[in-house]
Amino acid sequence: MKRLNPLTLDQDGCAVLSFDEIRQDEFQEAQEAAFANLKPGENASNVLARGIAWGVYAQDRFTWLDRNTYQLPKELNPEEGGRVRRFPLMDKTFLELEDFQAAMRQCFEAWCFEETSFERAYEVQCSFIRYEPTIAQPAFPSPVMPHQDLIDGAIIVFNKTGDISGGLSRMYTLAGEPFVELDLGVGEALLVKDDRILHQVTTIQLEPSPTWRPGQRAYRDIGIVRFQALGR
Repeated sequence: MKRLNPLTLDQDGCAVLSFDEIRQDEFQEAQEAAFANLKPGENASNVLARGIAWGVYAQDRFTWLDRNTYQLPKELNPEEGGRVRRFPLMDKTFLELEDFQAAMRQCFEAWCFEETSFERAYEVQCSFIRYEPTIAQPAFPSPVMPHQDLIDGAIIVFNKTGDISGGLSRMYTLAGEPFVELDLGVGEALLVKDDRILHQVTTIQLEPSPTWRPGQRAYRDIGIVRFQALGR
């Protein structure tokens, strides 16, 4: 597999965005505080620390709801068997950060919806995940296989330490042929057209550097953002 440059949604079914604001110290501090509160979901087989946010984007404003559930058909995520999972609600202080919402708006604009948020309301769903491997246990994505999610999405890398390996984003044709592999950096986002391609994240492992010490944490923090038009 190779990295195509540049990827486009029309030609490849995926594309990469870059957000300078996510790399700034102020944002990184707020993100670290919010992700420290994430926990494994209730009724979930996968034990990754996660958070969730459902909301509505209309009139160029985000309104966040108290819904904390998420479900995929077992055909798309056999590991969870179609169960309804419950996750901690993401800290609204983080969700209301100007820089976070600016990144969200750029994701929305990249999809080129036919109607603006002043003409139509959009449901927005955000999943926040911390991959934190240990010496004894890698961090496995859910699901581990190439898959679809029923809706287009953007995968944003908020943070990652230098003592991990893996976490590569791989894209495949619907026939299962691999065509591109990406190692996203902090502040980069991968947009995926769900009806065009299969996607996968590789297992993340702890890879200690010479300065690493037992008990030192290593992780990769991401957010998955999805928009969907509401109404007929």
